[in-house]
Amino acid sequence: MNCYILWDGATKDAFVIDPGGDGDKIKMLIAKERLKVRYIVLTHGHFDHVGGVVVLKSSLGGAKIAIHKDDVGMMSESHEHGVIFGVKTPQQPSPEVLLEDGQVLKAGGLSLKVIHTPGHTNGGVCLYEEKEGLLFTGDTLFAGSIGRTDLNGGSHKVIMDSIKKKILPLADTIKVLPGHGPDSTIGRERKTNPFISGEAV
Repeated sequence: MNCYILWDGATKDAFVIDPGGDGDKIKMLIAKERLKVRYIVLTHGHFDHVGGVVVLKSSLGGAKIAIHKDDVGMMSESHEHGVIFGVKTPQQPSPEVLLEDGQVLKAGGLSLKVIHTPGHTNGGVCLYEEKEGLLFTGDTLFAGSIGRTDLNGGSHKVIMDSIKKKILPLADTIKVLPGHGPDSTIGRERKTNPFISGEAV
């Protein structure tokens, strides 16, 4: 599972994206770089993406937890969901920011635009940093694959619509940073991803 820390080198303002676990290691890096975390942003509410939130929030009180409004319930139930998979995660705190499509979060000179991409979950989002050419895709799009759609809130048709209408129109050069596995680019996925290659925009 991939957690990302994105920060402005000049101001040290930062985002933490999908802290699924290893909260103590994430805290160590934040302390080492002297970062000021403004937001803990969650691409969706599954336990493997929110498991480290409690540890971070306890030490980064000023950081606001942000998740799409349609995944708040899933986040609150992530402990029970984890138990089904044999993983123990703590009960999660309530988010302070309920994300909506098109909303922009700022940390220093960085901006994350929220792109609502349901299909893996009802409230799944991608996060687009246009200036840096980065797209954090959570479990919507992976290198060579797409997110699973057999869990609660999942729909193959809906996730394909999200990818086709919200992701594929972006430039080929945009770097794809998924929730699991290696990174990629929009162009590479357009050409080689067996689920979406050949899809018209």
